[in-house]
Amino acid sequence: MRNLVVLAAVFGLLQAPTALSQTAAPHPGADGAPPPCDGDIANVRLTEISPTGTMEGYLKAVAGHKAWYRAHGFKDNEIFVSRIMVMDPATKSLKYSNTHVLAFHIRPPYMPGSTGHDPAWDAFHQQYRENSDLKQSFNVCMPKAR
Repeated sequence: MRNLVVLAAVFGLLQAPTALSQTAAPHPGADGAPPPCDGDIANVRLTEISPTGTMEGYLKAVAGHKAWYRAHGFKDNEIFVSRIMVMDPATKSLKYSNTHVLAFHIRPPYMPGSTGHDPAWDAFHQQYRENSDLKQSFNVCMPKAR
């Protein structure tokens, strides 16, 4: 738990203006363009699996999220989830959290004026709501991996 508190504190210090939706894209500047980035713009989300939700249900929501973008012609963005490692107090070794994940939406499309609402959009949003609680979301310039 201490690791999660530290992680949340670090994220709080690094936080850009938050996006309050699981699917929010970076908000561009007044001219419509994001600030300069020599890597990839990414939306990073700290999410907690809700007491009535499951990791499997959350991952299905992520799959539906990706499928929605592909079905609507967006091919350049990526969405993936990383499970957070926490210290197991009993064994004093790292283990994967069953309750917290980081999701990365790399190169999220900016869709001004789009509501995005169609049955597939509503379905993955409902899966997110049923399985998780978004704790924090912020936009970053992620360095290129290579």
